[in-house]
Amino acid sequence: MYQESALQPYNEHLRQNSQLKQSLFFTTLIFPAEDQFDAFRSSYREVMDISFVDGEAERFPASQMVWDLGRMVFTRTKLPGKGYAHRRKHLNKRALDHWYIDLPFRPSVPDRGHNGAMPELHCLATSLETEVDDDGMLMLFIPYDLFTSTVVLDRMLDVQFEGGLGKLLADYLFLLDRSLPQLQTAEVPHVVEATRSLVAACLAPSRDRLAEAQGPIDATLLGRARRLIDGKLTSPELNSDMLCADLGVSRSRLYRLFEPLGGIASYIRRQRLLRIRAALSDSMDGRSISRIAGQWGFVDASAFSRTFRHEFGISPKEARDIGWASDGFAVARESLERSESPQTLGQVLRMLTA
Repeated sequence: MYQESALQPYNEHLRQNSQLKQSLFFTTLIFPAEDQFDAFRSSYREVMDISFVDGEAERFPASQMVWDLGRMVFTRTKLPGKGYAHRRKHLNKRALDHWYIDLPFRPSVPDRGHNGAMPELHCLATSLETEVDDDGMLMLFIPYDLFTSTVVLDRMLDVQFEGGLGKLLADYLFLLDRSLPQLQTAEVPHVVEATRSLVAACLAPSRDRLAEAQGPIDATLLGRARRLIDGKLTSPELNSDMLCADLGVSRSRLYRLFEPLGGIASYIRRQRLLRIRAALSDSMDGRSISRIAGQWGFVDASAFSRTFRHEFGISPKEARDIGWASDGFAVARESLERSESPQTLGQVLRMLTA
């Protein structure tokens, strides 16, 4: 039988160099199948009540990562999806009054865009009951007094963001989800302010607010462009015209987005070279260097060799010989004492300040 005392909702703590000061991870997979839903429900205690929609769950494979950003909290929850519908209800005796934006994602791969889903704004201090059967959920928790006026937020309460701004906010939340693992502590205040500006612009768009949010808007477009490039790197038709058409932006706007990265052509070339370097370092890949290079669009062997050496400082053959690791980084993990850090989402939210 499931015992709440056995639950350690966030028993894995990660601290990577100067990255985010705190991240909490929870998975139901460490529990027996019959206890998984109770464990999931307990992880939300003090925040909302969770109940299974149809009878009892025989199993409930789920996981959640919580990122403490100081003035905001961001969570990414992986859910079992269809057939595992559960009901979420705000608590009657509310200890928390935070606003939060939630964004369900479908299908199982969230970083392919917003998948048609749109964000919604809710408040833990108001009544709400909803059913969830998605593959996962992104949630951004915001202190009640982070915005100078709550009139606009009250008007948008429990309303889905729509149109271009809704899609923009959805794309930004996915971008934030992908970016947080690499975020440095010094960058957190800037990310929080950019996020606040973008949310404000989406809640009540105006010329001034849209100008204020231009930074996160550009970051979102750049993220979408990079995903498009990543999916089409082997295509000989990949160029700025294709990207402009897919993104719905002008050529000058696209060039401005990629200017800090050395330009669009340079960025595409480097991404292709990185894929080649990864293949060359793979001892299981016995293809010839020329064949690997040809896969990524380099058909002139001499020109490819010069380009590769210019980018990495060694020849393709040298890269293969030394088995150069393609990712170039190592992750160090350090366990923290339970007593030093919050153990639940509710505890993290209670510490949230505007």
